Amino acid sequence: MTPQTLFVLTVGVAALAGLAHMLGQTLLFAIVFATAPIWWPEVFGFYPAVIAYAASLLIATATLLAGGIPAALAERSSGQAAPSVWPMTVWLVAVSALTLAGLAIGRA
Repeated sequence: MTPQTLFVLTVGVAALAGLAHMLGQTLLFAIVFATAPIWWPEVFGFYPAVIAYAASLLIATATLLAGGIPAALAERSSGQAAPSVWPMTVWLVAVSALTLAGLAIGRA
């Protein structure tokens, strides 16, 4: 697989994580939804459906960013200047692991 394909898969898994948290009504989603007055601008209003999708997007972005930490460490340790498949694979595995762990903890 190319690094671009792995990136698209990684973003897709992160998006599915956000949607799964929203549809499963996990604890993380409930916390993010309840703290909406802190991170959601008042000018957009507090419509529950809009805040739910924004919370889903926030969870997906946080999953993507947190999964990028091991990928950055793997890329730094490999020392390659050209784009490589290895860091992208690490990123995909890390995001998948965060998604599965978050859903397993959220359902407990």
